[in-house]
Amino acid sequence: MGAIDNGIVSPAREIIQNSFNVSKSIGAWMITIYTLVYAVSMPISSKLSDIIGRKKMYMFGIIVFGIGSALCGFSNFYGNFAFLLTARVIQAIGAGGILPIATTVIGQSFPPEKRGTALGMVGAVYGVATIVGPTLGSTIIDLAGQNHWGFIFFINVPICIVTLFLSGVMEESKREAKSRLDIPGALILAAMIASLLYALTNINFFSVIESLQQQKVYPFLITFVILIPIFIIVEKRAADPVLSMKYFKNREIVTIFIIAFIVGIGMMGMVYMPQFAENTLKLKSGSGGYLVTLLAVFSGAASPLSGKLLDKKGAKLVLIIGFACTAAGTLVLGLLAAKSLTLLSVLIGIAFMGVGVGFTMGPPLNYLILGAVKEEEGATALAAMSLIRSIGVTISPGFMIGFIVDASKNIQPELMHMLQSGFAKAGGGDMLAAMSSNGANASKNLFASLQNADVTTIVSQLTDIFKKILPEEAQIYVLPALNSMASDIENTFQHILNRGYTHMFIASAIIAAIGVVVSFTLKQKPGLKIN
Repeated sequence: MGAIDNGIVSPAREIIQNSFNVSKSIGAWMITIYTLVYAVSMPISSKLSDIIGRKKMYMFGIIVFGIGSALCGFSNFYGNFAFLLTARVIQAIGAGGILPIATTVIGQSFPPEKRGTALGMVGAVYGVATIVGPTLGSTIIDLAGQNHWGFIFFINVPICIVTLFLSGVMEESKREAKSRLDIPGALILAAMIASLLYALTNINFFSVIESLQQQKVYPFLITFVILIPIFIIVEKRAADPVLSMKYFKNREIVTIFIIAFIVGIGMMGMVYMPQFAENTLKLKSGSGGYLVTLLAVFSGAASPLSGKLLDKKGAKLVLIIGFACTAAGTLVLGLLAAKSLTLLSVLIGIAFMGVGVGFTMGPPLNYLILGAVKEEEGATALAAMSLIRSIGVTISPGFMIGFIVDASKNIQPELMHMLQSGFAKAGGGDMLAAMSSNGANASKNLFASLQNADVTTIVSQLTDIFKKILPEEAQIYVLPALNSMASDIENTFQHILNRGYTHMFIASAIIAAIGVVVSFTLKQKPGLKIN
């Protein structure tokens, strides 16, 4: 439930923002604010669970998440956009207390020799939920109707109620707290996380210098840098710090954090799989999500297998296999599928990526971190690792989408050249001259209207635009010629975008290869604790 909820909102984002009549930049906050608050709440909720007991904190998280979900749903009928954002904050606070605690309880409920299998099951559920979220969101919207998008949130409420009853069987685990919650440390940590993640969300990694000069980036990065030494001083003086500095002094734990960061960056290659599949296979927009569901199937099947292998061979081998499969899958998609344009090549790439996700997403990292700290610190250490992975996830979209945006710049000149040549052969003369009644900006207006086009709609959108901007005498030559060039137009559009996807997948493969190298440096053996 916690893993699904961010993805489930993605397909409904435009519907929700349009229902409140807000812009895309404002509408994006329904996801951004959830991500920020979720990242902030994880380490604080986990530290509270160490102090007051994991069962109490887990049940509190479920209740808060359920209330937030209900409020999000009610905003569809009774609230406004500000009300929805407030409800998303409440929802994210609850979510931050669910996953790290649940993973810790399950992992520590099994002896070390069986812990991998247990965590493998958790990883299977989490991995499948993360990937299936967007598809489930689309399905609920289709069933309930676009005017009833609130049901993507209401569905959580009965699940929360059932989970509360089931969680009654959990055993409480409480330790003697050295002190109350480190409130100064928690507040500074929250400010640090929020500042860093907000700045990273707004950075264009293909125009870093320009991005760093923007007011929505540099003040927040400066705030983050200033708070680092303050946070270190406060935590060193705290009797029971919210984030222990000793984690960053231990080589093995730092290596685990680096791998978590790499996993976070690599995860986002999956986000663009639907659009890649649609462009490569000329599928209708929105239908690519079904192939991502297939990726979830491979991931869900691989995760328990990785858990079994964890128990027998340890996390090092599992991570190496996982990163190697991810690299293989992305290379198949970028170098083979993007050029051959066949369903088989896409499926092979998806299969490798699914296995890679199942082997790296959760089980081995959770296994490593739980084995590297004292039992009573398990939830806190897991939250710290999840936070670092969240930073990787935050960086990744701006980095990955840059390849697609860069390739898209070639759509206008290459299509213009093709159309000019085709119209001239058809006897239509110079296309730009035929647009003279609309002035020199006709060409610019033409392609400005194609921002939302895909490979299946590019020809029809071009046809509609030419009907609007061309005089009737020009349309006699242009429209038949455009129809005759339909296949060439689609192929050109398809190949231009796939160049960007190829570069994106190659970058993902390089990141996975770095993961392989870093995994080789792991020294920890199964069951070894680092205190």
